[in-house]
Amino acid sequence: MMRILYRHRSGTVVTDLSQEQLVSAIRDNQARLWIDLMDPTEEESHKVLRQLYHFHPLAVEDAIKDAHVPKVDDYSNYLYLVFHSINLGDERMDVHTDEVDVFLGANYLITLHDTPRSSIDKLWEDAHHQHNGLARGPAFLLYELIDRQIDTYTPLMDRFEEQLELLGDQIFRSQQKRNEEERVLNDILTAKSSALRLGRILTPQRELLYKLGHNDYSVVPAEMRIYFQDAHDHLARLSDLAMSMRDLSSSTIETHFALVNNRINETMKVLTMISTIFIPLSFIAGIYGMNFTFMPEIDEPWAYPLVWLSFLLVGGSMVYFFRRRGWL
Repeated sequence: MMRILYRHRSGTVVTDLSQEQLVSAIRDNQARLWIDLMDPTEEESHKVLRQLYHFHPLAVEDAIKDAHVPKVDDYSNYLYLVFHSINLGDERMDVHTDEVDVFLGANYLITLHDTPRSSIDKLWEDAHHQHNGLARGPAFLLYELIDRQIDTYTPLMDRFEEQLELLGDQIFRSQQKRNEEERVLNDILTAKSSALRLGRILTPQRELLYKLGHNDYSVVPAEMRIYFQDAHDHLARLSDLAMSMRDLSSSTIETHFALVNNRINETMKVLTMISTIFIPLSFIAGIYGMNFTFMPEIDEPWAYPLVWLSFLLVGGSMVYFFRRRGWL
């Protein structure tokens, strides 16, 4: 789907443009144009990226193929940028990211994304009715878009951090059913992969904003750099938070395995003590289970109770000794 927002130099905002009007709008350096391509068809991508704007083939190829970390490429009279939005996944601790491709020129902004974005839709409505962002130029519109994306990161990452801390409490429960323990382990592993994914996305995205705020790009006015520097500062805090959540998830996994091993060791210790107690009892039973003719006490009436008394004394003594040492 392709939608167009065109602000004429007179201040009039138009959304429906014919092919001829769109070509005329592109040639008007004093106008402002925003073209949003949501899950575009091959025909729409070819029309906008190749026929109307004649972007570099490498930039077009990158925009069509959805597999890039955040970056900014300078093509002199326009910039090609990639940044990502963050969304909750299907699982409880799953966080996934979606790519947004951007072409920024002196008088135009082109955005490409595969799924609807609430931040883009809200900015579109604001630019359509209030005209403030579009009137201040495509660079400011790009700043607003990135800033609104960053604003959506904060509640998601706060919720993710709370869930991760809750997992840390759950692993210390001494009694867990097998299915519950498997669910907790799955959540921890999912949390770690999500934290790693956030780190891989937010760190280069922070570098992207640093470049926009400090490099001398021809399509980014000097007065706009302070805005991108501010966005960089906000994202830097979230990037550091993602790194800390990655470390927290790793330590949570290590703690979980340590507790599991400790519980296994406790079980093995009890089983070992039981086996140790039965070793001398098995020795006594083995002696009196031998088929020898000459065993003087075999014919005595007190022999059988004496063997049982030996069992009780040896077993009881060993249990008392192990409990005194704290082994049982």
